[in-house]
Amino acid sequence: MPRPSGELWRNPDFMKLWAAQSLSAVGTRFTREGLPMIAALLLDASATDLGLLVALTALPGVILGPFIGSWIDRTRRRRVLIIADLVRAAVLFSLPVAAWFSAITIAQLMAVAITVALFSMIFSTADNAYLPTVVSREQLLEGNAKLATTDAVAEIAGPAFAGVLIQALTAPFAILFDALSYLWSAVLLGSIKRAEPPLVTGDAPPDLWRETVEGLRFVFSHPTLRSLTLCIATMTFFLTFFAPLYVLFAVRELGIQPGVLGFVIAFGGISALVGARFAEKAGSRFAPRPLLMTTLIGYGVVACLIPLAQGPLWLKLMLLGIPQLLGDGLWVVFYTNAVALRQKVTPDALRGREGGTLHLLSGGLGLIAALMAGTLADLVGIRLVLWGGALGVIASAFWLLSLPRDAEG
Repeated sequence: MPRPSGELWRNPDFMKLWAAQSLSAVGTRFTREGLPMIAALLLDASATDLGLLVALTALPGVILGPFIGSWIDRTRRRRVLIIADLVRAAVLFSLPVAAWFSAITIAQLMAVAITVALFSMIFSTADNAYLPTVVSREQLLEGNAKLATTDAVAEIAGPAFAGVLIQALTAPFAILFDALSYLWSAVLLGSIKRAEPPLVTGDAPPDLWRETVEGLRFVFSHPTLRSLTLCIATMTFFLTFFAPLYVLFAVRELGIQPGVLGFVIAFGGISALVGARFAEKAGSRFAPRPLLMTTLIGYGVVACLIPLAQGPLWLKLMLLGIPQLLGDGLWVVFYTNAVALRQKVTPDALRGREGGTLHLLSGGLGLIAALMAGTLADLVGIRLVLWGGALGVIASAFWLLSLPRDAEG
């Protein structure tokens, strides 16, 4: 077995943070698969109910993202991470308890979905701001690459593991695994010893509106962050066209069986794992602008194979499989390096607001795209909407032309 490389293997605080996120990443797949199953199987929810359930999870980031970022910049990030874990664990525990008494309702399910989404957004924003506390600036790329590896492994193993437990225990009791994963994550985060740097809040009293505006102004006045934020937000808008339509296109229009499609999708997790393995090397070897543009354009180009899918079954599977086999890896290389670059150029006192601004734009545009996708598909057909999504991803890369050559900060 090859010996682990990288200095972070010898950083105990990072290892605890990584372990905490690994537990949460696998557990999150249980809730992602379990909540719709509870709605469909136990509550006989309608398609409208399921659509509302999905839409509600996007609202916290849209409405509260920048304000949450301002609050995170005025408090200890590790404390926020622990609170977010404990709240998510508590609300998820309510589902098996209610199921035990046959008392689950669609209102409770939506309340749980909103609460988990809100505190997941809080966790994500605080985590992005907290990572530079436990690793040095030079290790940010390595740290983000390791975290991306965790997400890739979780995407391969998590859904399958979740499916087995959901079938064996039913969805509400399988979600206990996610609740327990958040509790263990909180324990691990609580054991981190490295102190956070002193808060830089200035002389003015707390004012979330003023500080939120300061965060927005900082992001859009900074040439590197402005380019990255507009690129990621635009890309999210077009990528979201695929979320509600991909499975429908493959199963209904192409006639691919769900089991076969699941095998095709699994290639994406494998590709992401490979991409995470090479993200750090690519970031160390190439300048940010050509690396980010090349990987994002490549990702969009292979996505164009999806709406091309037609003909015999083997050709359909090949045209769907190649984007999974190549695209997810390119995406991980792009996003890992983009996140590391954002962390490098953002001062510690503004990291929460920088993340909140990105949540606001990407979440808002993603919500609009999700609501548009179905209507556009009914008007012009799923294939044309998928074409628009893939070409839009390619176009989003051109925001990066304004990325400074010395973007490493």
